Amino acid sequence: MQSKKVYIASDGFIAFIDRAHPKHLHATAFFRYFAQNHFQLYTTPVTLNDTYKELYQTISPSFGKDFLRAMQFTSINLIYPEESDIKFTFKTLVSNSSVELTFTKALMAVVCNKRNVPQICTFEYLHTLFGLQTFYLPI
Repeated sequence: MQSKKVYIASDGFIAFIDRAHPKHLHATAFFRYFAQNHFQLYTTPVTLNDTYKELYQTISPSFGKDFLRAMQFTSINLIYPEESDIKFTFKTLVSNSSVELTFTKALMAVVCNKRNVPQICTFEYLHTLFGLQTFYLPI
């Protein structure tokens, strides 16, 4: 049975919001599926900040603010990283040989692992940390 917990990465938000994004239709289908099947969605303030910055720079500052305003009214659960999460993220970054692993992605993996969120809604490469998997729609 598939878990009903999914972490939304920054690129998942961007693809859903930006109609010109090449993965917009996929992201729309994901969010529709999440709503219809009562999934618990999660993200962190760091991911929200990355999304805001991307929207601010690529679309407009007011669009970035609209995103943050809308986030106040969603049922997406915010995971606030604790000090131990940050320390473990640093440890994960230092011990991982991949140069593509960023702080945001490592933190995402750490908080998902700690809170038993097994899937991540992303369109980017997902590092195989802690057995996390990319979310796919069931066939």
